[in-house]
Amino acid sequence: MRRAVISTEQVEQAALRYLAQRDRTSAQVMRYLDRKGASLAQVRSVLRRLTKAGYMNDRAFAARWAEARLARRPMGREALKAELLRQGLAEGLVAETLDRLYEHDRERELAKQAIQRVCRRAGGGPSRAARLLRQRGFDEETIDVVVTSEDWKMEPTRR
Repeated sequence: MRRAVISTEQVEQAALRYLAQRDRTSAQVMRYLDRKGASLAQVRSVLRRLTKAGYMNDRAFAARWAEARLARRPMGREALKAELLRQGLAEGLVAETLDRLYEHDRERELAKQAIQRVCRRAGGGPSRAARLLRQRGFDEETIDVVVTSEDWKMEPTRR
């Protein structure tokens, strides 16, 4: 099947409409434009212009997206890494973003937040807390430190 020929201006307009809906990575825009029938040369040209104009910035996207994700659902480094990679971000950029987000004891604090939220509603002991943290991608060292500490334990909320 032959693709319809579209102009670079049409490709750029399609990209701008796509970006107007919400923040996107360059990989997401690239896939979208490919589906619209743009050539690789057109896509690269449009991505360069949009990046230069400030419409796209994968580094800023990664930081905003990761912070928002952690605020909604605290998770471990590995789980967030997988989510960022699924967004189409480069591994080097993902590693840089994770290093910035998880400096100091932030992963332990996120683990405490995660189990406090769940245990406040449903209760549960250390084994449930450890299982939850494993599901959320926390490493075993963090799980061990957090689950054996006393400061996360709370009474479940009564309905």
